[in-house]
Amino acid sequence: MKKIILNLGCGTTRIPHSIGVDVVKIDSYVDIVHDLNRIPYPFKSNSVDEIHIYHTLEHLSEPLKKIEECYRILKIGGKLFIRVPHFSSMGAFSDITHVRPFGYTSFDVFEKDDYHHFYTEVSFKLLRKQIKYSGLYPNSGVYAKYIHENTCPLLVRPLVHLLNFMIGLSPIFFERVWCYWVGGAMELVVDMEKQR
Repeated sequence: MKKIILNLGCGTTRIPHSIGVDVVKIDSYVDIVHDLNRIPYPFKSNSVDEIHIYHTLEHLSEPLKKIEECYRILKIGGKLFIRVPHFSSMGAFSDITHVRPFGYTSFDVFEKDDYHHFYTEVSFKLLRKQIKYSGLYPNSGVYAKYIHENTCPLLVRPLVHLLNFMIGLSPIFFERVWCYWVGGAMELVVDMEKQR
């Protein structure tokens, strides 16, 4: 059976065999025109295998409700792939269309054991949570192949790897103490799986 994959806020990106959804019609990219601020989304409950929502959530009001809507339409075990600007990124605040930035613990509320889980009734398992110094490098998988290829000068790549490693040692310490010393991190990457 063919997987149903959504690319929400797809813009001019195309993930093969996915359904592109955006607020305006863009030929060859957008299959369904829908304002993602409007709930419900035009999909049946428990009908989708994967949702990719890259650099879109920061443009939407009430992100908690948008994630809950993604939960509604995902099948049990379905995956939600998110990329948003980290709050220390220049783009987090300089883009006038951004509603809010995100930090390392922003999505923890969706895990059952999180002390803020009472804000929502939906449960996801966090599969990956990473602050990335550069959103353009290193990338892999679907994101590198169809959204943003790796575009980083060869000489800068070791520095990016070092900074990502240091951020990964203690993301909370990075956010509390030294995130602005290095010009901020570009993005937060979160992969989640729908739980019962």
